[in-house]
Amino acid sequence: MRRTDMLLIVVLAGMLIGSGCQSAPKRMILPAPAGTNAAAARHNDEGFQAYQQQQWESAKQHFKAAIAASPELAEAHYNLGMTLYRLKAMQEGDAHFIQAADLAPGNKVIWDAPPLKGVKVPDREVSGMSSDGHMHSH
Repeated sequence: MRRTDMLLIVVLAGMLIGSGCQSAPKRMILPAPAGTNAAAARHNDEGFQAYQQQQWESAKQHFKAAIAASPELAEAHYNLGMTLYRLKAMQEGDAHFIQAADLAPGNKVIWDAPPLKGVKVPDREVSGMSSDGHMHSH
């Protein structure tokens, strides 16, 4: 192999490796929607800031506080799931991703969360499914 061919291969390989890091999808943290309880929105925002600074324990505490203030805030459950994954607490994170999906059945970002990727929502005719499309135990 000629030296110029070898150099070209090395340069192309370097470009591929470098672009691979940049093109990897960046997992996002979700903001609280308009109309969210003020305390929950504030904790979610503070958790977002801590997450961006890779302060995982602080982010975890803020997202938990957001959930305590507004348990139905799907975005905070999702964000806590993302944070727990960073802390290698996958099983606990999965529970919050599932809770977020239950609270926000149409949210594509939430449904693309790691444990839910590729999960199909069952048809409404499935036994135990109510007319609103959610599973309920009675």
